[in-house]
Amino acid sequence: MMKKVRKATPELATSKTIVWWDMDSCPLPNGYEPSRVGPRIDTELKNQGYNGPLTIIGIGNLEGVPHDFLKALSSGGVVIKQLPLGSDMMSCVRRALFSREPRFEPPLSMMLITAVHAELLEDVICVFFNRGPRYNLLLAFPAVTEHADPEPPTLLVDNFGGEWVWDRLGLLKDPGSPNYDTRRQDTGCESHCCGLCDDFSSDSFDDFKAHLDSPQHADKGKKFKAALLCKASSLKKKATAKPKKPSKASFSNKSTDFSLTTLTCKDILHLSFPLVVCSQKGWLLQKKLSVPFQRMLLLPCP
Repeated sequence: MMKKVRKATPELATSKTIVWWDMDSCPLPNGYEPSRVGPRIDTELKNQGYNGPLTIIGIGNLEGVPHDFLKALSSGGVVIKQLPLGSDMMSCVRRALFSREPRFEPPLSMMLITAVHAELLEDVICVFFNRGPRYNLLLAFPAVTEHADPEPPTLLVDNFGGEWVWDRLGLLKDPGSPNYDTRRQDTGCESHCCGLCDDFSSDSFDDFKAHLDSPQHADKGKKFKAALLCKASSLKKKATAKPKKPSKASFSNKSTDFSLTTLTCKDILHLSFPLVVCSQKGWLLQKKLSVPFQRMLLLPCP
């Protein structure tokens, strides 16, 4: 299923597209052939007018993932990356967006396949919002995390290209294009990579597989698992802890001064004055003139 997908503009139609697939939060449906993933995404993007160079990056924790599965993904044109210790896909995306590498320069379309709710994507959305129409954001997510809000924050960004559901009826519904390999070779900018082992990388899947089987990687993998268990334990403690009182954020204008305990659309539907506010939690809230409350963007304070 597609939701409010826009056709590519003439400039974006021939420019590069980079797909980031969070393999941890968006696994394939049971029985889905992994070699079909790359061709299917390729076909769907072409149907929407994105015909330029394409790179699909599958990133996640590869510990315990069968090598035959990874090889099938690779045969379909997916570049496979092991997450660095203590990192996640969104951290990698942010680093990419703020890097000075030419491949991330505009014009650029970027698709994020992740179960992270749109409300947790403000920092990435903000980057695209600030960089203008030559940066185009696409989003895919599992049906179980589909937005309850009919106007999620992403749809309020002018250069948001659209969203798909990550299932057999959505982005994964059909076999892909037979000429995917030819298009994939046009990019030549990504390699299979292990973030656990000093960013080991290789264009050859066989070399990458040999690395995953090596004792050095096995040792790093144990540390990765330990870090995940530690993080899970920490999250469990936070979930059982007593909730703290919400911090207040003070809003000020020449003729308006007031405070709110929450920052939701239910509290304020529309503010028509320029607004910059810092809350006690250390977030900077920016608002443009005469923009609905949903268009506000949360940024970390410098």
